[in-house]
Amino acid sequence: MANQEQEALIANGWEFRLVNDNLFITSQSEPTKQVQLSPQAAFALLNYLSNYRDALYWRTEQEGKGEPEPDFEHIDEPEY
Repeated sequence: MANQEQEALIANGWEFRLVNDNLFITSQSEPTKQVQLSPQAAFALLNYLSNYRDALYWRTEQEGKGEPEPDFEHIDEPEY
């Protein structure tokens, strides 16, 4: 991906863009607020977020519906 700029993803007031293998996260309301992550740091962030994927998905789906959040630490494993 060297010397390339990928299409930006805009979500919830933030722009995510890969430029020359670096991830830039920029506030749309205050463009001077920006974080630049190296490929190694971006990969570490992906690994970190993957640990919380289910909880983040649930929060996104339930936001605004007023439903209580499940207790992910105490959910029983399904029996097979």
